Amino acid sequence: MKKVFFSLIMAFAIIASMKAQDVLLVTLQKGDATQIFYGTEAFKEAMAAAENGNTIILGAGTFNATDITKAVSIYGNGYEMRSDTTAQKEGRMAYPTRIDGDFSIALDSIDGQPAKGLYMEGIHNNNQIWVRNHLDAATFAKCRFAHFAVWKDRSIMMTSKDVLFIHCRFASWLEPGDSDNMGINNCIIDILGRNKVQSSILIQNCIIHKMVNSLRGTFKNNIIKHIDLPSSDNSFENFWGSDNNQSLNASCTVYNNVLYPTHSLDNVILKSNNWIVTNTDTFWAEESQSDTAEYNDANTYKLSDQAQKDYIGTDGKQIGLYGSSFPFNTALTIPHIISKDIAPKTENGKLKVSIKVEVGDNTL
Repeated sequence: MKKVFFSLIMAFAIIASMKAQDVLLVTLQKGDATQIFYGTEAFKEAMAAAENGNTIILGAGTFNATDITKAVSIYGNGYEMRSDTTAQKEGRMAYPTRIDGDFSIALDSIDGQPAKGLYMEGIHNNNQIWVRNHLDAATFAKCRFAHFAVWKDRSIMMTSKDVLFIHCRFASWLEPGDSDNMGINNCIIDILGRNKVQSSILIQNCIIHKMVNSLRGTFKNNIIKHIDLPSSDNSFENFWGSDNNQSLNASCTVYNNVLYPTHSLDNVILKSNNWIVTNTDTFWAEESQSDTAEYNDANTYKLSDQAQKDYIGTDGKQIGLYGSSFPFNTALTIPHIISKDIAPKTENGKLKVSIKVEVGDNTL
């Protein structure tokens, strides 16, 4: 962590020494050495120069995508964008890090074995991410993804082991593939896709807008809005039926979940203390909270005070995003910029720079 702090200090110093316009900046920490890369291709250049175990820090801004081939730690400046008047007055603006374009995660092998230990935090991506090699001991925290698939292509599921998603948003698909010991914790998922019989997946304290009933896993303390079969042509497009009467797969285990569909549990053998909720008028804290199947980046998914008391998870805490020992939040684990003011020109040979940094959150 000290090396991460050092990279941040270096980045701030460089920003202060350059012209007033925003600078696209990536730092690569290799042991005690720090390399700096600039521009839209900076992430690609840092990945090419990195070695397994290094740390890559992306500043705010939009960087072109590149395939991830090393087991590195990748830190962005967050995925949120707060630009309202209140955020400005409080000095709590958000400057997101965006990776633009599709990319693959295909880690190099070490002595014939897959590299371990990939970590990604604070990234926004609105494209497709494909895991094309075996993924081992990887964590994705506080990121916003669109389509994230553990697939080589549409016909071949890839394998993964000891993979964790925590405090992430999936605005399109999350397809977990053939996974051994995958955890999906306190996440928001638009569509939760397929896996294989031998998969071992634990999904807990999540909001799931839609899911296919071919998924097999253990569900605890979630809110599941819609279950259905994919269409017969297996296209995975426009397959949600209007009757919403499908059941979860019989191979699932289901504990302390709220489910909207009336027939959600018809085929499930292992189940306990679940609720079918057909009237959600008093379920959510905000009137604007949508109960449709449509995903929305802005939704907070906070339960009403009464729902927090009525729907208790397996751990004795509220179900949904804000339950468990790690309730959902977007605060990053490393320091990050929340406000910056750079003068448009120098005065007496000096450039006035004011940067406010929020300390990292240590709850994860």
